Amino acid sequence: MVAAYRRMAELMPDNGIQVLMFTHQSGSIWADMANIIWASGLQVTAAWYVVTETDSALRQGANVTGTIMLVLRKRHQKLETFRDDLGWEIESAVKEQIEALVGIDQSVRAQGSEGLYNDADLQMAGYAAALKVLTAYSIIDGKNMVIEAEAPRQKGLKTFVDELIDFAVLTAVQFLVPVGFEKGEWQKLAAVERFYLKMSEMEHQGSKSLDNYQNFAKAFKVHHFDQLMSDTSKANAARLKLSTEFKSSMMSGDTELANTPLRALLYAMYELTKEVEVDDVLLHLMDNCPNYNQNKTGSSDFGVMN
Repeated sequence: MVAAYRRMAELMPDNGIQVLMFTHQSGSIWADMANIIWASGLQVTAAWYVVTETDSALRQGANVTGTIMLVLRKRHQKLETFRDDLGWEIESAVKEQIEALVGIDQSVRAQGSEGLYNDADLQMAGYAAALKVLTAYSIIDGKNMVIEAEAPRQKGLKTFVDELIDFAVLTAVQFLVPVGFEKGEWQKLAAVERFYLKMSEMEHQGSKSLDNYQNFAKAFKVHHFDQLMSDTSKANAARLKLSTEFKSSMMSGDTELANTPLRALLYAMYELTKEVEVDDVLLHLMDNCPNYNQNKTGSSDFGVMN
């Protein structure tokens, strides 16, 4: 791929463009795409996410529903930057991209039509916007990005490019705050809580693809998301466990969900289904929820799970 794109870049006029249609479900492939673009002497100058497929009963398995359109041009300047400074640029680019798509989606819904984009679409669009910022630079943290891009991969080790893409992914995800949460309160939650609540909202929107859960688990850095998934989950019919499925499991121990306010609340919801007295449920919630008095003010936000 690098040889092919490098040769095309050599044959392009200085003001020429290439349009790359990138269709993939996993965010993990973005580091490879960044490597190819950097090593080829190109940069992303524009990016747009286009929905190309809709759900259908005739289609089976995990299906790709959208395509990223990337406009590539020659990288004429040798710009330098540092990772700390990149944060502001990536955040601005991702915010602009997501707000543009959300604006289009809202205008379509206002006309009575079905929305165009879901959160998984917006996440992928955020990756593309971040790639636009990253590939504009030839040197980051004193490292020549062409050399970094061409370095052979070592199994199990993250490259510098992998780390940059991970950083971009986290930046994109922070804009996908569920309705009803203040951004500051949202950021106080543990990663596993944010994952569960975000995916609960996506389920409410009709999301069913297991790949969405996998991608968001990587973005939120949830290592054992499978522990939160229903045993009935399939590629295109996945869902989180309900409070009645958790029952009393994972209340303590070394699991990611254990000893979190969310786990305490899920157990309280389970007790209510078993017709435990409300006063007892509240007492158990106080016992199970760390720092109950500090957290109780925002506990109503968890109502999205009902």
